[in-house]
Amino acid sequence: MSVVNQIVKLSSPANVSMANAWFDYGKANHFWVRHRNAVLDRHFSFWVRRASQICEIGCGNGLILSHLAQQYNRAVDGFELNDKALHLCPPLPGTLYIYNVLQRHPDMVHRYDVLFMMDVLEHIENEVEFLQAVRDHLIENGWLIIGVPMRQHLYSAYDAADGHYRRYSSSYLSSIVQASGFEVKQIVQWGHAYIPLLMLRQWLLQNSSGDEAIRQGFAVSNLVNSVLSIIRYLDFIPTFGIPGASSLLLAQKSTPTN
Repeated sequence: MSVVNQIVKLSSPANVSMANAWFDYGKANHFWVRHRNAVLDRHFSFWVRRASQICEIGCGNGLILSHLAQQYNRAVDGFELNDKALHLCPPLPGTLYIYNVLQRHPDMVHRYDVLFMMDVLEHIENEVEFLQAVRDHLIENGWLIIGVPMRQHLYSAYDAADGHYRRYSSSYLSSIVQASGFEVKQIVQWGHAYIPLLMLRQWLLQNSSGDEAIRQGFAVSNLVNSVLSIIRYLDFIPTFGIPGASSLLLAQKSTPTN
């Protein structure tokens, strides 16, 4: 598989509701990134392995793309409007596109059988309009995997600084996905052990904003990163349906009825 990044410009680069400062701290070895990858592998590897064409919408600096390439030997395409983020991507086997899905480029619609949107939807103001455009890039009966932060009561200065419009509840997330032409198949809650840490972060960042809120809210030392990496092993403790700090949702493109 080729490891030379190819960036194809289908749209003009644009500002997005996402702080560039996050990419200074959002690395592959960050405890939260590793935890998200572990949840993805545990629950959704079947769809990754069986898919022929996969793409991540809002791929940022390529954390998910890199994981899928290394873990599954898959060449996965990436869509992104932040060209600075794309140029931070490590060598990847798939094609990177500067591309706005709302434009529905004829070469891209009805192309993929699996699409990822990992921690992207909370950055989108008009979710249904965006998800309907995402839907048009899937083949018939294609699959969408969405990752989002949960629990609006945990919304903090970090969320605001990072360009989050909201955090989610399962009912609200399901409703907008279904309203966009999908059938929700599964919702996986994770990161329950982070809830006290997020409450502490909310309190500590009361007087912070901008890049400083990103640094204080996401950056960790090597020691703290190693300690917090243990948290992902707590996922095997029963949670009895209690919402986590984050969730992953699996949905299938619905077939219109006449």
